[in-house]
Amino acid sequence: MSGHTTGEKLHVFLNRVFTKLGMPDEDAAWTADTLVTAELRGVTSHGVIRMPHYARRLEVKLANPAPDFRIVKDAGALALADGDNGMGQVVSKRAMEEAIARAREHNVGVVLLKESNHFGAAATYAAMAPEAGMVGLVTTNTLRVLPPAGGKEPKIGNNPVSVALPSDPPMVLDMALSVVARGYIIEAARAGELIPEGWGLDKEGRPTTDPHQVLESSLLSPIAGYKGSGLSIAIDAILGSLAGGGHSHEIVGINEFHGKSRVTSVFAAINVEALLPVSQFRAAAGAFISIIKATPKAADVETIFMPGEIEHQSEMERRKNGFELSPERLAELDEIARRLDLPPLERGQ
Repeated sequence: MSGHTTGEKLHVFLNRVFTKLGMPDEDAAWTADTLVTAELRGVTSHGVIRMPHYARRLEVKLANPAPDFRIVKDAGALALADGDNGMGQVVSKRAMEEAIARAREHNVGVVLLKESNHFGAAATYAAMAPEAGMVGLVTTNTLRVLPPAGGKEPKIGNNPVSVALPSDPPMVLDMALSVVARGYIIEAARAGELIPEGWGLDKEGRPTTDPHQVLESSLLSPIAGYKGSGLSIAIDAILGSLAGGGHSHEIVGINEFHGKSRVTSVFAAINVEALLPVSQFRAAAGAFISIIKATPKAADVETIFMPGEIEHQSEMERRKNGFELSPERLAELDEIARRLDLPPLERGQ
């Protein structure tokens, strides 16, 4: 049986978990906030489904609960940061804040971050830029879950790309380079459900609807075939090589309990005010969005959505009315609470 809860109640529970696992209060609250926001926005692949892995890696000391984030190379608008194996949400927030600060000074700020971990939804960090009147761009490498075009072994990541810009509401594109995020495969497997053909491949590189076969092979289907594969390779080659961090084939996933993850990410901010007033940019973007949304609709289509619009609507509705968590998610959270001797997640409106 699923359980109804609210963002506030879920935040209280997650905050307790992260604090109990040694994270400073501010970092625990922020990490909890990112997971709650993912649930509110309907991005369940990056919500509390990740908690069993996050909690276990903190428990066995594979992620640093209190990292010493530092800039190791300063080149003006460009910088290299070391995340000290901290929780990805924590050190990525600091990296994006650093990129925004550098953009204020240099009009563009770019921060590469090495020695990080899984950071949840990339949109979390790109969306920080519009709040500062800037355009935000974020990408990261991930553990190997895609085959290169023509291959049948996972060698590259589904490296997500997020772009956010000032508009009303802010436009936020967040997309992985796989047809779906691995989290949705995990969800289907835990729920005992099949997946649509085209989401993943078996160990021979053939399409399958069995999520367990996809998890066994670690082969997600790249978007647009060789084009998605090629973009992933390009991102990975730049990030791992330039930052001196890990490439996707060297990254330890959050569901693996041996060694550092070694994730490398990049956070960029473009200062709109350097070229024109933010209000003028927002008006121009709004006019363009209106033209796109007025496109004649295909059969059976009611609305043409902009990137992030569905998620924004979901967040507004779920903040007001709460939301359901599946029996699988509730059982996982209850197990964490028992293990850490904490009160369980409060259910109800």
